[in-house]
Amino acid sequence: MVLCFCGKVDVVKTSWTPLNLGRRFFACPMNDSVRGFIGWLDPPMCARSKAIIPGLLRNLNSVQERCNELVRGMNMLQDQCNGLICKNNILVANVRALKDDNLKLKMYMFGSWFFFVIVFFYIWFV
Repeated sequence: MVLCFCGKVDVVKTSWTPLNLGRRFFACPMNDSVRGFIGWLDPPMCARSKAIIPGLLRNLNSVQERCNELVRGMNMLQDQCNGLICKNNILVANVRALKDDNLKLKMYMFGSWFFFVIVFFYIWFV
């Protein structure tokens, strides 16, 4: 436990600057403090780590961005799918209505032919 100059317990933060990338340090817990940095918790990194870590972070960020693009694309496709399902439901309802209309027309047609046959036989045989 390390105490700050203000008397409060320090917090551990991580540096994201190019020279000390990923290195942890003690900082004043007061957000508006002029004494943000107090001291290093980790030893200095070797030159190889300083060269490799930025590339790894760039790769991680590009993979994360690609993942975000895929999620956005998936959400767009889901929205389109939902729209198509709604249109399909409307079309199914229209088909049912047309089938009902078709049945009614068949009944009218059968009735008119039946009436025609009765009238024809009445005229023919009377």
